Amino acid sequence: MFKKWKKALLAGVLSLSLVGTGYVSHDLISTQNASAESASKNAPGHLKKAEASQLDEIIERGYIRVGMTGDYKPFTYLDPETNEYEGYDVDAAKELARDLGVEVRFVGTTWPNMMKDLQADKFDIAVGGITRNTARQKTAYVSQGYLSFGKVPLIRAEDKDKYLSIEDINKPSVRIGVNPGGTNEAFVRQYLTNANVTVVENNLVIPGLVADGTYDVMITDTVEAILYANEDQRLYAALTNDPFTNNEKGYMIPRGDFVYASYLEMWMDEMKLQGKFDALYKKWME
Repeated sequence: MFKKWKKALLAGVLSLSLVGTGYVSHDLISTQNASAESASKNAPGHLKKAEASQLDEIIERGYIRVGMTGDYKPFTYLDPETNEYEGYDVDAAKELARDLGVEVRFVGTTWPNMMKDLQADKFDIAVGGITRNTARQKTAYVSQGYLSFGKVPLIRAEDKDKYLSIEDINKPSVRIGVNPGGTNEAFVRQYLTNANVTVVENNLVIPGLVADGTYDVMITDTVEAILYANEDQRLYAALTNDPFTNNEKGYMIPRGDFVYASYLEMWMDEMKLQGKFDALYKKWME
């Protein structure tokens, strides 16, 4: 018994000696090395070859393509006289381009086609009063929010005590004008199924059609409703202190690009920290 134990001890010492001097067979260490190599490759934080980012493409080409509808005051408006875009998100996009060190090029789109145009690489980012929601996040990358709002009815001032709830509006006798393809239409289709709904292609003309009596209600965001009510005394922005929904505005880029998304989020953080979003709010909404 003692001899067997002694042989085992000597064998162990010999093995350790061989390992220490480097004289050990390939078969003895190959499995251990393979395991260690695999663990190294899969370890968290392992440096992998970075794929090309759209951020690098934008900087290399020297301009960023910004998609917007041009029909959604005060975020984006295409002035027919100058053929120039103006608004809160127009200025924000110009600021983004300056921070990137590139030019900005605006690309026209529509609410029904915005997501398809983004996926088709017609622009690098979509801006202009875009509502953050999980439906959009399934297809694109939607940024953090930069402005809170809710859905409210824009009505005639003479009717300000008439439409105080969903129930007041959700009637066959109530005529609603709504623009197609965005969250305004989605809200109307979901909650106002009994109302008399008309889809109006040009969002910019709906407030005037409410004011002149063609429609009774326009469902829109608090900021747009307040803007049009301030511009036309015939109109009234109802329920702005207690909107039907609680939402935020954000920006959209193609999904799957971590580098580009990270830059966008940090840029937005800096815009907030430096008070630049606040300055845009004062310029366009107060």
